[in-house]
Amino acid sequence: MIRNTGLFTAGDEAGLEGPSSFGRRGRIAFRFDRCPLINSPNPLFDCYRLILAEPATRRVFAERRRLGWRLPQISIPRWSRAAEQIQMVIERQLGFKAVVVDLLVGEAPREAIAIAEVRGGCGCDPSPGSGSWIDFYKLSEDEIDGPGRSAVEGLLNEGGTGRGLFSRFGWIEEALEWVSTRAGTDRAEFTDEFKQFNATADSALVRFGRRSASPIWLKASWDRSAGEYRITTALAQLVPNSLPRVIATREDWSAWWMEDAGTPLGSVQSPGAFAKAISRLAEIEKASMDSTSHLLESGCGDQRLPVLRASISPIMDLIDSAMAGERNDFTPRLASARLRELEVILTDICLSMESLGIPDALLHGDISFENILVGSRGCVFTDWANAAVGNPFVTFEQLRAQIEQENGGCVWLPMLTEIYVGSWLEVLSRSQIECALALASPVAAMTYLFDHWKRLGRERRSEPQFQSCVRAIARQIDRAAHEIQLRWGRCA
Repeated sequence: MIRNTGLFTAGDEAGLEGPSSFGRRGRIAFRFDRCPLINSPNPLFDCYRLILAEPATRRVFAERRRLGWRLPQISIPRWSRAAEQIQMVIERQLGFKAVVVDLLVGEAPREAIAIAEVRGGCGCDPSPGSGSWIDFYKLSEDEIDGPGRSAVEGLLNEGGTGRGLFSRFGWIEEALEWVSTRAGTDRAEFTDEFKQFNATADSALVRFGRRSASPIWLKASWDRSAGEYRITTALAQLVPNSLPRVIATREDWSAWWMEDAGTPLGSVQSPGAFAKAISRLAEIEKASMDSTSHLLESGCGDQRLPVLRASISPIMDLIDSAMAGERNDFTPRLASARLRELEVILTDICLSMESLGIPDALLHGDISFENILVGSRGCVFTDWANAAVGNPFVTFEQLRAQIEQENGGCVWLPMLTEIYVGSWLEVLSRSQIECALALASPVAAMTYLFDHWKRLGRERRSEPQFQSCVRAIARQIDRAAHEIQLRWGRCA
């Protein structure tokens, strides 16, 4: 039963961590009334008004208040997976299994709306005092108006909001029927356990439980400009043993179903697992060297060294602008004069890297411990949305830096580096490899910044969060370039 007064915190009953933890697990709040705690902006939480709709009756869930019907409100930790948290609180506090079909987020906090579909019907009336199923028109425009109201009306009247492929009733059932038919999986094998990790009008990430087999995952990105579907299907052909096994694809959804591939590398934390990941990374890169044209045609970004070199000047302008907007007087700013020096240094570093003659290869683009899975098939790599073609030592350097940072300097690093070097000795000389590793740090940082600069539109580049990221990476580039300058000076 939902408590009607104050803020209902689901953390205790849901077995979640308390308010001091703000990772993927955290405190979830569910409420109907609007006390000042919800209405006041809180940088640690996102608040959504919940449209919970029943597709058979086309009614929505609400509670009668003194001034009319009110929608539930859910407050979830910022930077968590919204669909996962919303789905969980609906089940645990309302008792309904639900599918999040869309998230509508406007500029004002009150405009954030989560739209969810009850799966399998209501089953029974809510407990007394917890709310009722009502016709949507009973909700006043003071409660929901504008584009949000239009989207919900479209869903209730037409079965879909018109915002995207997954913003409609019944798509989860359609997905299950489709994969059962195409992959030969018995529909009865699927359990009621399904978990959403991402849910927007045009993308989805869902894990489905099965009775006598490991779970399977559905990932879809209907936005063709992202290219993740084309990249993933290309890599499934090129390096099938290095990705979670793809069991079915659906081009009109830009979707693929894949077997569960194990546990994220960060949860394993053993030198053996990291060694296998490094070896597999080198295998992927070497296997891709002769297929870079095909990978670029499949949607991979172009981060080859000449392209990076040509972008150094506008990237320095971006950093200069971000530094000018800094409000922190305790952190030394990179002056415009130093940025012009860095432009020359980075150009020289790129030219030196190019002179080594290292073949271009596949870059992951978003390498992290979460995107490397350890399971029965060894280490596999997932989440290739930001994949690119460029110097292969960039990805290793980005992974090496994470290992060093998250493992306190990590005594395994010399061993892991030697594994990577040994993997490349069949293609390159030790001198080529060691020179590339010595130059890779500023190039890897610049590549990361270049990728985000290319992907974000002009308006988003001025957002405070991105500007802060730019400043942090710029200082990382400066430190790495300074170290190379010192080495060059000692060698002169």
